[in-house]
Amino acid sequence: MSLPFRHLTSASQLTPEVVQAIFRVADDMATIRKTQGRSRILADRVVALLFYEPSSRTMLSFQAAASRLGAGMIVAQGKEMSSMKKGESIEDTIRMVMGYADLIVMRHPESGAAERAASVSAVPFINAGDGGNEHPTQALLDLYTIWKEKGRLSNLHVAFACDPLHSRTIRSLARSLSHYPGNRFTFISPPSLRASPALLAELRGKGVVCTESSSLSDGTNADILYMNRLQEERFTDPGEFQRLRKEFILTAPMLSEKNVTIMDPLPRIDEIDPSVDALPNARYFAQAHNGIPIRMALLAMMLGKA
Repeated sequence: MSLPFRHLTSASQLTPEVVQAIFRVADDMATIRKTQGRSRILADRVVALLFYEPSSRTMLSFQAAASRLGAGMIVAQGKEMSSMKKGESIEDTIRMVMGYADLIVMRHPESGAAERAASVSAVPFINAGDGGNEHPTQALLDLYTIWKEKGRLSNLHVAFACDPLHSRTIRSLARSLSHYPGNRFTFISPPSLRASPALLAELRGKGVVCTESSSLSDGTNADILYMNRLQEERFTDPGEFQRLRKEFILTAPMLSEKNVTIMDPLPRIDEIDPSVDALPNARYFAQAHNGIPIRMALLAMMLGKA
């Protein structure tokens, strides 16, 4: 199946048909990685990685994915090291880079930057996170993890903690799961970090039952407990961040005799005690590793090689 879009900017594009097609290719990529280590199907392509906001997992996994497919790479990290520091617009940066590469992956601190970039790009464009807005490739690897762990993406109870207001990963995964029937969501947070009314209205408009809670224990009986750090960089008041940062900490005793799958897009700051790591239902490191076959699949499919 060819993808029905040239650019990937939002998790809203990830329909069940698209997701299953990507999963099939991701399974093939996982086999290539396990049996061959590397392929050369993108040996004639160059991928540009533009990361204007700090990143570890997303940046490294896109680099690993491109490398395992034999692609060349050009990399720009941080506004301080680019012409954006001189005042160059996002649009002009993309117009310039698309002359150097066959596909562009960009992370940017401004919400809406991905749509602006895609609107002028003549080569395929992937949003690797635009401010507090969206992170569609994280949503894909999260869906892939849930599929591997639960065998389904429908009829799930998913609890999201601890910062639904600011977390782009929570927003993108919730939007993606809203395409599947029978799902219900619990958003767990302090009152000041509740999910936006607009997001709740969007999800409920798609038939998703959404509830809100201020107790982390309300997530331990869900199918999936999706933890996420408080997004310090999105707070306008540093004092509020310091006051709330340790309000929700998941510990091993809280999960005694629980079958809930624990996920977290990482980095982990305060939200999961290291005692949880040894539990068989702690899947956040496997979740991060799933980014490699998913991003390999995306690169190959968006470049017409799969």
